[in-house]
Amino acid sequence: MTITRLDQQQAEPSDLATLVTALRARIDDVDRTVLNLVQERRVLSRRIQDARVAAGGVRVELSREREILDAYSAGIGTEGVALATAVLRTCRGRT
Repeated sequence: MTITRLDQQQAEPSDLATLVTALRARIDDVDRTVLNLVQERRVLSRRIQDARVAAGGVRVELSREREILDAYSAGIGTEGVALATAVLRTCRGRT
């Protein structure tokens, strides 16, 4: 669903309530998707960590984490670094 500024400016109060409800429902859908993707990412990250440690390597590869921080920053802006840090910390697991 795409909502334009014109849609918002022309909306009557009852239409606005419907619009807000619909947009909030969509945000809830997006949030569920984000949560599912972070959970999947955590599983994948732990598999990589376990494989690296089993092969005698380090669990965390800082150069890879820097690439991720840079990608989030490029995609979202300065707040992307904070988001990437939270995702990395969540997926890094045990210390």
